[in-house]
Amino acid sequence: MEIDRSPVSTTVIERKELEQRNIRQIDQALAQVEGVIAIRSKGPSDNDFGLGLRGFAGRGGQSRTLILVDGQPVNNSYIGNVNWSMFAVSEMERVEIARGPFSSLYGGNAMGGVVNLITRPVEKRQLEVFGQYGSRETTNYSLRAADRFFGKLGASIGYSRFQTGGYAPQEILRPAVSTTGGIPVTGVQPWMTATGGMTYQVGMRGRNWFNQEALRARGEYSLTPRMFLTMQYMRQSRLDGYDAYTTSLRDGAGQPVDSGTAVFLDGGITRRLTISPSQFLGTPTGGLLHIYQVQLLSTLTSQWNLRIAAGVNQSPSDWYVTPGASATLTGGPGNFVNQANRAIYGNAQLSGKSLLLGAETRQDRASITGQAVSNYALRSDPAAADSAARGQSLNQSGYVQYQRDLEKLHIVAGGRWDYWRTYDGGNLTGLHAPLNTYPDRTAQAFTGKVAAVYALPGSWIVRGSVGNAFRNPTVYDLYRDLTLSGILYLANPSVNPERLFAYEAGLQRSSTSGYGLEATYYVNRVSSLIYRTTDFEADPAGRIRRLTNAGLSRTRGVELATRQRVFSWLRLRQSYTFADAVITENPLLPATVGRRVPYVPRHTAAYVATAAKGRWSGVWAGRYVGSFYASDTNLDTTRGVPGSFNPFFEMDVTMAAQLTKSLSLQISADNLLDRRYYQSFLAQGRSVFAGFRWRM
Repeated sequence: MEIDRSPVSTTVIERKELEQRNIRQIDQALAQVEGVIAIRSKGPSDNDFGLGLRGFAGRGGQSRTLILVDGQPVNNSYIGNVNWSMFAVSEMERVEIARGPFSSLYGGNAMGGVVNLITRPVEKRQLEVFGQYGSRETTNYSLRAADRFFGKLGASIGYSRFQTGGYAPQEILRPAVSTTGGIPVTGVQPWMTATGGMTYQVGMRGRNWFNQEALRARGEYSLTPRMFLTMQYMRQSRLDGYDAYTTSLRDGAGQPVDSGTAVFLDGGITRRLTISPSQFLGTPTGGLLHIYQVQLLSTLTSQWNLRIAAGVNQSPSDWYVTPGASATLTGGPGNFVNQANRAIYGNAQLSGKSLLLGAETRQDRASITGQAVSNYALRSDPAAADSAARGQSLNQSGYVQYQRDLEKLHIVAGGRWDYWRTYDGGNLTGLHAPLNTYPDRTAQAFTGKVAAVYALPGSWIVRGSVGNAFRNPTVYDLYRDLTLSGILYLANPSVNPERLFAYEAGLQRSSTSGYGLEATYYVNRVSSLIYRTTDFEADPAGRIRRLTNAGLSRTRGVELATRQRVFSWLRLRQSYTFADAVITENPLLPATVGRRVPYVPRHTAAYVATAAKGRWSGVWAGRYVGSFYASDTNLDTTRGVPGSFNPFFEMDVTMAAQLTKSLSLQISADNLLDRRYYQSFLAQGRSVFAGFRWRM
């Protein structure tokens, strides 16, 4: 069924748009789509917040949005998130975004919706080279070759590399007390905290550099005129770190100070703070991901098609290293944490004109280990593990979907049964501590969805749907206990799956002249919300945070999208999203009831203007993201300070010229107005890039 007649809210971003907008990381392409919440707090290397749909955002939103690559789930097995910096844009054919619950077809994680990354097929002989250079020593290049042989065999191979010298996004902040005794210094800058307190800047972290590399090989073969086989392998890696830091403190002789006890005047009051080189150091991270896929497509009869798909996601390393208290810029002790994941996936699907039947299985395995290292910079001489968690899960399901056309009415109804088992769960919480093991658990879920679209006169349609969804707890939710900044975060081996019930209604109009309008109203209600609450009974100081099913949340939202073809060479698209996401029940922390869900802006808006005439083309895009909260009690109300999340508007522009049939040149500017705002970290300013694309 065409997108314009679909009974669900769907958007497709084609490869042409990815190229025209100079998209370097795939989540950038989704940021202008209605219903999408895309947050990047410190440039290319960031993966803390990611992307979510329909009121699911921030660190938890990732695991509540299902991400697919050619239909294969790629949410990681440990925490359920996706590192968007891993995917190579050069190998993407299009991105499909379906908003709303889809557990009835796809199972767990599909609470806010589904994003499917469709990779490039092998269509013809092609050689493509792309190169780009820009601000902050950024280089971005890719090579791709494809060909078809003997009328049956197709093969392609692609390689890409993206790297940047980065920028210094983070102020070094320290608390201070009113007292004397220490080295008198100057250069201290006072800041308010996001919650209204006071803190003091003593320097800046070094530039946050980033490298990403990707390789993809694909093969296609027509076994018979009715049977088609595809195989592909993707290897994606990333690495980031920090250059030398800068201290702003100076002693009486004008020499820099980065250690010891310092005193300074703050409005006539003498204050004291303690600093060490380790407080200026960043946290390097890295990761490696392998994706293996095979699909068999067969036309059985004129009415029935068969699709069999299988794949493996293997991530042997997803790590970070934290410098220890005595570490310096050149080295010293630290703590190395490595996460390993593996997911095995299989799906068999039989589809006819009106009926779709399928069965799916997924086996996930994840582990994480923390251990001391003698040199954080080299990650050398690891000691025995002092913290660890592991677990496996098996999910088996069967699903059915039926659709029926009744003249002007189109109905789609589907249901799915999922059986989930977690096993081999365990953790340890101290050096030489015994491994704690936990019993196996099982759960079942039946999810369903009914959607309908009705054609009205004048190219108008109305549509509506009602459905439910779920998310099983991850290894992190079940077994990972850890201490960060003096706070003990406790997992919960007994936590239950989250449940969602949702409904929506929409009005849509499309015309052959290029004008369109779409408006959607939806409501999401989440029960058994997996939530972390402070246990004041166990620790009155509030240093223990327990994971539990702690209540209910509700999101009411409106999504608006319009498009116009003003001239044959000019297309416009606008979108607006309203999302009112609040906690409606939480007996363990009543102060959160009625508060907004963290990381969900109430208002977002975006536009894209695309012009193409003769050899010239250009894209002018912008988006506004309203303010939101990082805390569940919504106490972080101070804006414009480190750690806060400010409303912002950003504008991007790209211009391209087709010099010959094979060669084009491109220049672009991100954040053209050089807006500086905080998304926890200070956003990078204007970035300018120039490059070329050559095709044969």
